[in-house]
Order: sequence, then structure tokens, then C-alpha cells
Amino acid sequence: MDNKINHNRVNNINFNGIKPKANEVKNMDELIKKMVADLLARAEREVPEYGEFRVVWEEFKNPDKSLEATDFLLKITKPPKTLEGSEKERYLEAAALKRGTAYGAESVMGFGSKQDILNKLKEPDLCEKLKEKFIELSKGLEDV
Repeated sequence: MDNKINHNRVNNINFNGIKPKANEVKNMDELIKKMVADLLARAEREVPEYGEFRVVWEEFKNPDKSLEATDFLLKITKPPKTLEGSEKERYLEAAALKRGTAYGAESVMGFGSKQDILNKLKEPDLCEKLKEKFIELSKGLEDV
């Protein structure tokens, strides 16, 4: 008869603790597609044709640890009030942020009326362009 005790399991009790659930690590392409789709839906509801509005944005945490940025953002903004004749103008901007610092990098991906921005968000190659832009912006944060 063997009297060995299994140190990991005694009376079917696991002493190793609770095993964390495996986080679904999505790749950057999937996250960008979801971000664009979510921003498109929000833009249709929240961005007016004319006048002032709050910034509308979507973001995700960077899954690629080889890049400096911690978060990526896609947002729709309005030009400054001081710019004459800009009541109908909108900007589509991509941004890379480095949390823990006060630094980030931004780039305008498109501008025009609300319909122009919606059309830009529906472009089939936008996700690939965003991925390239996010990588480029992130590299700009390496010296920070």
C-alpha cells in the first residue's frame, strides 16, 4: 500500500488557488475593425450636421507589447471656433497614447462634413491605413 500524499490535491481540494480565466487577447486587426464599427454607429447618432458637439471617440488597449503606445484612439472632433466657416466641418483623428506620461501623438485621417466622415469610416481599406498610422504614431513615442 502506497501512503503518498498528493500535495496539490487532498480530498479533491485544489491548493494551487484559483486559476485566472484566460483573457482573450485579440489581435490589432480585430480591435481596429471593432473600433471603426463602433465609432461609425456612434457618429451616426451623436455627430450633428451643423454646430457644436462633444468629441466622439473609441479606443482600445494596445495588444502589441513591441509598440510604445499603451492605447489607441479614433475620434471625431470639431475645428476651433476661431476658424471661420467651420460650422459643418469635422475631423477624423487617430491617436496613440502613452499612459503614465502626458504624451501622445495624433494625426488627422480625414476631414469634411458629417457625411464625408461617415464615408471615410466606411472605406474598405481604412482599417489597414489605421494600423499603419497607429504603428507610425507609436514609434513617435519611443523617445518619450
